[in-house]
Amino acid sequence: MSKVVLLRPDRGHIRPVLVLLTSHRLDCLLLCLRSLERFTSLARFKNIYVVANAVSQDHAAILNNFRNKNANVEVIHCSPRGLMPAVNTVQNAILAEHAQDVVVKLDEDVFVTPHWLEHMLDAYRVHMSQERYPIVSAMCPVSPPGRFALNRFLKTAYPAERSMFEGEVVEENWVYHRWMWQKVVGEDLVKAFLKSSPPPFFYPGFATINCVMFDSRLIQTILPLPTEKRPGQPNSDEEAINRTLRAQGWKAVVVSRAVAHHYSFAKCEKYLRAHVPLDLVWEYLQELHKNQLAQAGLRMAQGQGPRLRQVGGLGAR
Repeated sequence: MSKVVLLRPDRGHIRPVLVLLTSHRLDCLLLCLRSLERFTSLARFKNIYVVANAVSQDHAAILNNFRNKNANVEVIHCSPRGLMPAVNTVQNAILAEHAQDVVVKLDEDVFVTPHWLEHMLDAYRVHMSQERYPIVSAMCPVSPPGRFALNRFLKTAYPAERSMFEGEVVEENWVYHRWMWQKVVGEDLVKAFLKSSPPPFFYPGFATINCVMFDSRLIQTILPLPTEKRPGQPNSDEEAINRTLRAQGWKAVVVSRAVAHHYSFAKCEKYLRAHVPLDLVWEYLQELHKNQLAQAGLRMAQGQGPRLRQVGGLGAR
């Protein structure tokens, strides 16, 4: 008797745990949640933990609504605001409980795009047996790993504008923030980047934790995160991760097609809001959603379903 086998590997057996950190950027959170709901099946996650750090009443109400709509969501409130001790105490508990799971960490000002989770899971599978690649990152243009991945493309596509994407570190480079977001929302830079056939993965020796995936290889090396300041010790999970990468000679994996948009680092936020407001970002995300719906409708009209092949057949031994 014939046996039907899916050509594509089944992604369903990994159910990651999502940890979303939110504090004061309520408008960013709204876009973050909307993009998650539109571009992800939230049921794919084993658990979703929203770590709410000293949020306002309006902020808490939005999180409660999100929790009520999704049975796998837990909202954990903590204060005072800041990474230590409140947030790190909560993260220590979550990571210890899920030390054997795949964990996705997401910040409140990160907006995912279609198929981001599938691409990250595919990259995770490729590298899961290699100890030196313990963390997988989405390609976030406004981040140091994102600029690392985009570097060659930017030099080729925008040779006359090198002063806009080179120079100071991304976290403090308001010129890069504004220029990059204007290219993303106004010229569809990401589409052009993907059309240039970039390598599937880039391997910087550092990471930012705006949108990352990791497992016990990393969790075991960074726990417990500090809950009080000590000389010479990291204050955040990002500092702990980068210290580990440097000490072990490990690399992060940036996935070209797993695109997530980080809005702004703190020092550049006020300036960026004045020049690329979130309304423009929302319109851009709306357009991505419309394109996704149109592509899905086209596939349905063409009768495209899961690709199958026959294994065995009549008379097979």
